[in-house]
Amino acid sequence: MLNPTDIFVVAAHEDKAGQKAVQEGAKKAHVSTERMLYSMMIQMYSQPSLIRIRSGNTLFTIAAFEGRVGYVQAYNGDTAENYIENMHQFLESARKIGFDTLVTKTHSNEIVRLLKAAVRKMKDPAVKTKFDSAHGLFAVSTGEKRD
Repeated sequence: MLNPTDIFVVAAHEDKAGQKAVQEGAKKAHVSTERMLYSMMIQMYSQPSLIRIRSGNTLFTIAAFEGRVGYVQAYNGDTAENYIENMHQFLESARKIGFDTLVTKTHSNEIVRLLKAAVRKMKDPAVKTKFDSAHGLFAVSTGEKRD
């Protein structure tokens, strides 16, 4: 089991799209893109208003919104196979704490494939996914909508 600092190191190293997004800021700050992304991940994860859940070597945050909707950010330091199981456990936990819909942003087809694999592990036929590739938004209904 990695400590959270190591998870952020791995996540920053593996997130090539994130590195590209922070390239200009890193250049201005005279640091590597990985270091800039790592610092941003730590800062985002530390926001007190977020719900934090850990599964294996993956850290998740949820920003809660009205209507049992949550915006999710994942910081993965695990293998792809373990990441699928970590996401599955996370989805089950998010459902138990009251979320009916979870949304995340990704432009990676590989992440979408892994997310869909995690959703398939859920036994509830009401669990559905939707991916808006134009905007890079992936949504999961965690089961039947509750009032």
